[in-house]
Amino acid sequence: MARAFNRMLSQLREYRTSTAAELITERNRAASIVNTLDEGLLLLDEHRRILLANPVMCELLGLPPEQVVGQPAPVLRLHNDLLQTMLSPLDAPNRAAAVAEAPLLHISQRGEEAFYRLAVQDLVSFNEATEKTEFVGQILTLRNVSDFKRLDQVKSNFLATVSHELKTPLSSMNINLRLLLDERLPAEERLRITGDVRQETQRLQRMVTELLDVSRLDAGAGVELDLRPTSLADVVGYATATVQAQLTDKQLRLDVRLPEDLPAVRADVEKTTWVLINLLANATRYSPPGASLIVRAAPAGSLVQVSVQDHGPGIAAANHERIFQRFAQIPDKTGYRGGSGLGLSISREFITSQGGRLWVESELGMGSTFLFTLPAVS
Repeated sequence: MARAFNRMLSQLREYRTSTAAELITERNRAASIVNTLDEGLLLLDEHRRILLANPVMCELLGLPPEQVVGQPAPVLRLHNDLLQTMLSPLDAPNRAAAVAEAPLLHISQRGEEAFYRLAVQDLVSFNEATEKTEFVGQILTLRNVSDFKRLDQVKSNFLATVSHELKTPLSSMNINLRLLLDERLPAEERLRITGDVRQETQRLQRMVTELLDVSRLDAGAGVELDLRPTSLADVVGYATATVQAQLTDKQLRLDVRLPEDLPAVRADVEKTTWVLINLLANATRYSPPGASLIVRAAPAGSLVQVSVQDHGPGIAAANHERIFQRFAQIPDKTGYRGGSGLGLSISREFITSQGGRLWVESELGMGSTFLFTLPAVS
């Protein structure tokens, strides 16, 4: 942008011999470009008088253009907090460092929070008489970096969550392994502790698998599938056996409802089982002790639909899609879904790649039902 303005300044000398119509056309073209920018832009002359402010900048300043353009910025800043913040780094002894180290500007617009980064560029012009470059003004831009800020926050939350999720089973395993060293423990107690260690090991293994799967997907490797006619009864059997220890610990009842004439599906057994294990593990985590989980499957046209129903806290409608985003953490007041925030995202990738669909039906306080479809074998 600064280079473009410098080119415009040098071209002005050429325009001295141009017609008025040509000058007006060029001015209007430049103004049109500036006014359509999605960044806030402020153009100051060498005395810091405001020569131009595009619509985005005027909106951020909360002032109409006629109260901005033509005004001395040092005077206007006395009555405008945002302009005061923008100009403050320009007064520092090391302006470049002050601008680079300036914190993001937190601005509320139409009830929404947004973050902007300030950038400053000097404008210079070559004086043919003195054969020197002269300072003729500055461009100040505000770039909306809210999306980057949110991604950074998501990354921080994810790292904190993964650290916690890894620490919990490791701490539990450490305690249980120390208990096993006590030779006075009865055999049945040793067996129980061994089962606990195995359960925590499986939990860690699932988390590492999730991280590796996401890494492969981000690298553009896609989902490798081994599609073949598959019995959903077998898939359900594998998955329920894997989570049986967790169900027993919480005294949860598992109700499996599969019709005898359920058609086979064309699916990847390993990945479909992984999805069902993830859904059952989530349902177990959020169900109160003594509750029941229901696994259903039924034909749905050319597809077969599978569902896992729990009696947990439920999920607000506004978060039905958000929970399938990577690293999503839903506030507890709207139905908290903990974990690494990867399981549901990966599950949807696995099901979608097999020609199916994965979604949730839920209301706060009414539990949740996660459903997915797979193509039936004709």
